Amino acid sequence: MTSTGFYRAFEERHRGPRDLIKQRLVAYLPFISPLLQLYEPAAALDLGCGRGEWLELLQEKEFLPHGVDLDEGMLEACKARGLPATQGDAIAYLKSLADATQCIVSGFHIVEHIPFDDLETLVIEALRVLKPGGLFILETPNPENIVVGTSNFYLDPTHLRPIPPLLLAFLPEQYGYERVKILRLQESPDLATRNDIGLIDVLGGVSPDYAVVAQKAAEPETLELFNAAFDTRYGIELYDLASRYDEKVSQRMAALDQRMVNAELQTGGMTDALARIIALQERLIKTTAQAARSAARLEQLHDQCRRTEQHAEAAESRATEAESRATEAETRATEAESRAAEAESRAAEAELHTTEAELRASEAELHTTEAELRASEAESRASEAESRAQEQQQRIDETGGNSHYWWQQACALETERNALRQSWSWRITAPVRFVGSVPIHAIPRLRNAINHPAHLSINVLQRPLAMMMRVVLRRPGLSCRLNQRLLRYPVLHQQLLGVARSQGAMPGVSTYVPPCPPSTMSGTEALDHLTPHARQIYRDFKTAIERRQKESG
Repeated sequence: MTSTGFYRAFEERHRGPRDLIKQRLVAYLPFISPLLQLYEPAAALDLGCGRGEWLELLQEKEFLPHGVDLDEGMLEACKARGLPATQGDAIAYLKSLADATQCIVSGFHIVEHIPFDDLETLVIEALRVLKPGGLFILETPNPENIVVGTSNFYLDPTHLRPIPPLLLAFLPEQYGYERVKILRLQESPDLATRNDIGLIDVLGGVSPDYAVVAQKAAEPETLELFNAAFDTRYGIELYDLASRYDEKVSQRMAALDQRMVNAELQTGGMTDALARIIALQERLIKTTAQAARSAARLEQLHDQCRRTEQHAEAAESRATEAESRATEAETRATEAESRAAEAESRAAEAELHTTEAELRASEAELHTTEAELRASEAESRASEAESRAQEQQQRIDETGGNSHYWWQQACALETERNALRQSWSWRITAPVRFVGSVPIHAIPRLRNAINHPAHLSINVLQRPLAMMMRVVLRRPGLSCRLNQRLLRYPVLHQQLLGVARSQGAMPGVSTYVPPCPPSTMSGTEALDHLTPHARQIYRDFKTAIERRQKESG
């Protein structure tokens, strides 16, 4: 590049200040200083001399330097400082020199600008023009620095390709130099001792530039002067940084593994806690199931309460009915007593009544006694009904002790029942419930269907029944037993009486019941089924009849 403006401005910005570059070049003094002891004057050729920092340093150390560069703009900086420099092609100028005339041939950041064939020519020609023990120095960007090799190297548009250190060091060895040394000189000074190597240090911590210093063969005494410089280790290789970084990463991974172990231990505790949580969940499920069973039990209690109320109402109705029956029995007893009194007065006034009238009076007395028995039975039933009603009321009171609580539960259950009745399952099973309810409603209808033909048969067979009744009435014992049987079925008894009246089997008597013949049982056996009060009435009535018979006889 021969432009007088661009490349000089580019170097000023990206190469670095002149003083900084000159300070970096001081690192080569241990290699070149012994040459001043061997040769006088010590000539040095700098290929691609640029702004002349190396020329100035050599001149200060009493070497006889000369520079060559193609860029006129770069040479203006050399001319401004009075440094010896020539514009021209570096390889052509090197070929023009005589053999063994130079102590130093150097090229700083030139090899990355030329093809590899020219680089080989440069190495060969430098070996020719160097004096025995002379040094060939080449500095170039270091591709071991990954940031340089992948990014910064291509910032300069004149760069062709980066050259690895081993390749550049191999060329002088291949073409006859005695020994070759690779120098890495520009990394951070504290990088060699730091322990906290990071990834950015691995990527960009290696020296951004490196140099190859090759020495031409000479006498051992001459080469010995340079042993200290060649035996010294310079800079840090990428492998060293990567190894230290790996070691640090391994330590971090070990610490992380330890933390993972601790975390696993903590996780074990969390697992125990999770197991406890699962156990609590299972207990919650069981509690929910128990609550559901309690709700079902509450529904049963609610149904039982309703049934108890219904039983209590039925008991009350039965008690009321029993009271009405008792009242009716008392009324009948009163009527019977009045009839008995009437019968007694008639017996007193008309002593000549026939035995039939006396028997009828006895029959009336027996009816009276029977009414009293029924009244007493009604009273006992009423007492039992009252006691059952009291028991039911007591149960209702006991059940109603927590009525508010049961009412709340019943409201909740009623809400659930309403929700159930609104659900699809209730609607779907409606036909099944209807089929199940048919037998329940069919039983009363069946009973009515059976009773109706029975009543209809009685109405149809009135005449044969009337004839049978006349036969039965001629036999008092049989008539008494049949009447006692029929009294258990009042409806049937009344219907048969109606048939008897309508057919003339018992004319003029609506509720006639033939008396049981006294000869069938003794007096004591006939009174065993009566109450003490009824037996006393019977005895008084019998005594009165006997007394009247004696007085009339």
